Amino acid sequence: MFILCLLTAFIWGITNWYLKEGSTGLQKIHYDNRIKQFGAEIWYFFTNAKYWVPFLLNQCGSVLYYYSLSKTGIISYFENLTFSKLFFSLDISTAVPVTNALTLVVTYVCDVISHPQLLNSRFVLGMLCVSSGVALCVLSKDH
Repeated sequence: MFILCLLTAFIWGITNWYLKEGSTGLQKIHYDNRIKQFGAEIWYFFTNAKYWVPFLLNQCGSVLYYYSLSKTGIISYFENLTFSKLFFSLDISTAVPVTNALTLVVTYVCDVISHPQLLNSRFVLGMLCVSSGVALCVLSKDH
């Protein structure tokens, strides 16, 4: 379960960055008519492979996420490791924040890799706070 949540977070985090990059030309589309504007934006997304390929991969991550949530109660193979509590099956109240927090961290790391100027102490402190909070939630749960 934890491994599936981790994989989902990586898929979502990486594709979030690509979705953001793939939708950068959307601001250049301007029509006075709302229907034409909407149609042009939809056309832009369907004809822009830099957007729809990551979108489809992101949706695959969503399918994996729902699959992992359906497998609550199954203990993974990593039971005997030192930090075994992290590798147990997560219940839904833990799996959701774990996956979302990891997605946030992966998305931020991708942003920093592509734009190093985004690396600053406030963002790093925020990531540490979110990650620490989720880690405390996981460790405090009885598995």
